[in-house]
Amino acid sequence: MSEAIALHKGQSQVIKDLFVDKSCRYAVVNASRGFGKSFVAAAAAVIAVQELMELGPEVPNKNVAIICPTYAQSVDIYFPLLAHVFQLSEVAIKYSRAGGTFWLPNNVTLKVWSYEASERMRGSGQYFVVADEVCSWKGAGTTLQESWESVIQPCLTTRWSKQNADAWGANSGRALIISTPMGYNYFHEMYNRQDSDSQWKSYTFTYHDSPYLDDEEIERVKLTLD
Repeated sequence: MSEAIALHKGQSQVIKDLFVDKSCRYAVVNASRGFGKSFVAAAAAVIAVQELMELGPEVPNKNVAIICPTYAQSVDIYFPLLAHVFQLSEVAIKYSRAGGTFWLPNNVTLKVWSYEASERMRGSGQYFVVADEVCSWKGAGTTLQESWESVIQPCLTTRWSKQNADAWGANSGRALIISTPMGYNYFHEMYNRQDSDSQWKSYTFTYHDSPYLDDEEIERVKLTLD
């Protein structure tokens, strides 16, 4: 895996809070296009994999998941990032693009999922979950709220509760919830959860926070785009 991950200021803050300061378990990122959401999400997943690989082989449920609106998005966006940019293909015991899975040393698994298939995650233990573009989680017979409350959060808080994590010398289960905003919905509720629960922390990043976007070009396209 890459020894150094180059992140810009906004991306670095999210990673620092989740993995260095450990000041939150659930990071909710409200970001505009061009912020580098997929890159910071992949970086977070790789850091979680590194943490799990340092634990003993007797520790169970060493799983990391990235969930996207569709399986095509999860494979087309994340698999090349993980395999080649973050070099998981060089570390993995085996990997499958068709299956969206990396099997790594010390019984660690990283899998990319579609929102439609995330119901199959029910009952598993997940150490770290990326919930990507959650405002687009629609049309799969369930809702973002149902998926989070009935499937995803229980996967984090049962097998990777603080009590279990302390016994294994590890961190509690955590999640990065990230999306481009689309009105007042359950993502908006998750964003505001920091006001009542110290385990949650929220961030807002606009195109001004991205070094990848050209200010002159942004001003030009603002004439025709929202």
